Amino acid sequence: MNADQRGFSLFLALEILFLLLGLLYSAVTPVYEAPDEVWHDAYVRWVAGGNGLPPLDEDRSGAYQEAAQPPLYYLVAAAVRRFFPDDDLSTLMWHNPFFGYQAGGTVNDNKNMLIHTDRERFPWTGAARAVHATRLVSLFFGLVAVAAAWLLAREAVGEGAGGALPLRAAALVALTPQFLFISGIVSNDSAAAATSTLALWMMARVLRRGATSPRALLLGALVGLAALTKTSALLLLPLALAAILLAPCGARFILRMLGSAAAVGGWWYARNALLYGDPLGLSRHVQTPWGRQTPASLATLLGEMPRLYRSFWGAFGWGHVEYPAWLYAALGGLVLLALVGWGRALLRRTLPASPRVLLLAAVWCGAVFLALLQWMRQVEAPHGRLLFPAIGAWALLVAAGLEHFPGARSARLILRPILRLPILALLFLNLLTPFRVIRPAFAPPRRMDPAEAIRAVNGPRWTYGESIRLLGAAPDRPSVAPGEVLTVRACWTALAPVEKDYTVVVQLVGRAETRIGERHTYPGLGRFPTSLWPVGRAFCDDYRIQVAPWAPGPELYDGLIGLYDRDPSAPLPVVGEDGRAVGMPVAFRVRVAPERPLGVTPTHSLDYRLGDAIRLMGYDLAGGVESGGTLTVTLYWRADGAPGGDYRVFVHLLDARGEMVTQHDGPPRWGRYPTPAWRAGDVVPDEHVLALPGPLPEGPFSLAVGMYRPDTLERLPVTGPEGALPEGRILLDIRP
Repeated sequence: MNADQRGFSLFLALEILFLLLGLLYSAVTPVYEAPDEVWHDAYVRWVAGGNGLPPLDEDRSGAYQEAAQPPLYYLVAAAVRRFFPDDDLSTLMWHNPFFGYQAGGTVNDNKNMLIHTDRERFPWTGAARAVHATRLVSLFFGLVAVAAAWLLAREAVGEGAGGALPLRAAALVALTPQFLFISGIVSNDSAAAATSTLALWMMARVLRRGATSPRALLLGALVGLAALTKTSALLLLPLALAAILLAPCGARFILRMLGSAAAVGGWWYARNALLYGDPLGLSRHVQTPWGRQTPASLATLLGEMPRLYRSFWGAFGWGHVEYPAWLYAALGGLVLLALVGWGRALLRRTLPASPRVLLLAAVWCGAVFLALLQWMRQVEAPHGRLLFPAIGAWALLVAAGLEHFPGARSARLILRPILRLPILALLFLNLLTPFRVIRPAFAPPRRMDPAEAIRAVNGPRWTYGESIRLLGAAPDRPSVAPGEVLTVRACWTALAPVEKDYTVVVQLVGRAETRIGERHTYPGLGRFPTSLWPVGRAFCDDYRIQVAPWAPGPELYDGLIGLYDRDPSAPLPVVGEDGRAVGMPVAFRVRVAPERPLGVTPTHSLDYRLGDAIRLMGYDLAGGVESGGTLTVTLYWRADGAPGGDYRVFVHLLDARGEMVTQHDGPPRWGRYPTPAWRAGDVVPDEHVLALPGPLPEGPFSLAVGMYRPDTLERLPVTGPEGALPEGRILLDIRP
């Protein structure tokens, strides 16, 4: 077997591998849990139903902004879809009301637009089978895109030249996780990649072999097909013109190429211009919630570049199911290797392929990128899949760079096998992604025996309504800072079948019912509504709660867990294990305190030590000593260590004879931060409001403050700058 035959055999093996991986991605991705798939599929169904092309001036088709997409992909998909009835599609459209919750890309929390049930289980039937059959059209175009990348790279190096570059370029396309994912859903992106790369291949052929009438006609037809797939493919037309002009004797074939392109793809744009006055149909996209009112600034676009980069490699679901950050950095290392190779090639003035073809690929990559940036100025669309019309050209450039990486061409050097590692790593990544990244984002939580759930978490065991049992709940840590995310684990079971779909609400509530954080979600973090719960089985949820950055602290907050049907103000009644009603379902308490102790500057600075671990730093006064008024005293405590007991604060207003006029006793911070919760270094502002009687005795007045044990009334000893104070109290002046 010669090198060409071996290369072709490996290419066929790569196509089979892509097909198998694409089928796996498609099977694991639930119906409509992919970017715009619900609207792409509506376009296909509209055409398959014999309705013609969807109108742009109204949304009778349900295709929304996708109605403005050129029709090639949808016409092909409709030819397949018409054989698969989907009359039960409405049974799959069970919307998750909390879809869109902004959890991090690696956090599987309400990533599902729909609630998915056994109706979608393999072997598929009805509408689920229809959608999966339609996805095969995308996979077909993905196969064509991989083949086109191989052909383009072969043309770049010259047929018969052998080498690994064509196969490496095709493998980069086939093993890009996002391209596999997009090729496994109902979307025109893989078709745009296929037709655009085929057009580039024909341009490369013209550049290398010269223009002929058949090549000009075929090039025009491929450009027209690409323009019938994605509007951005219109940029291929000036590139095709340049290729014809640069080819020997090519100028005389320009009209044939243009005529062929216009005949194949021009009718769509002429139709839009005549019917809607909008040949490109761009207004339909701009008039969406993600259309920008004013063009985005350069700073905005730069801020969206990380998202664009991540979603080129892999951002699944609706673009919000991602890999860990370190993996994107590692994937970028592949491009870095290619850049090193390109730097070496340029320094040595040697190229691994035709300079003209490489320049063609680079210009096309740049044109697609700049066109996307211009589009992103009008629409919030940092989606890497929109770069896929250039994925074949990108793969050629990366593969060419790898060809010149140090040691790439020497079988004796240890660096040569290293170049196989990125491809093998991509293969391994694609084998893991469907099972470790995509499926967990949409699968219901693991069911377990209730006894196992009880062992997993402590806390109250309550019954909500008549059928739902909380087996325990607790936060992931006892203390959290303002602005951080607190995770609360709660385990549930059903005592009897549940007919309604209740919403879980978890709230952090402080003084005067101030809410500093709350979450509302269906159980299973959006994936397991109560009507699906099996009786006698349990599961656990981890609810992420963003603590408000302004949350006062240090303070203890109540963690409430409730269930409601539609109205949050009408929660299900809660009953404890003893059969008594639970008024406020406080399942846990959590300390909220800044990462660093509060910086305070009291009006009146002090330095008194109470016991071994508490210090009074100073105080503020608000209000005067007037009959019938109020005097607010704010004390500033500091914990030098753990206080070791539960103490109360006393604040006494004394008259000129030392007699008590009024007082306020209680735990610090209105009872929201008792001393057992204090930690070393805490600075605790502690407000006490004294109601003044009328008439008042004669002054001058003073304040006596201190702490005592509520069980024995024993006061903490006080030590000041001049030594121990009698009676365990600190006397404070009230200045007029």
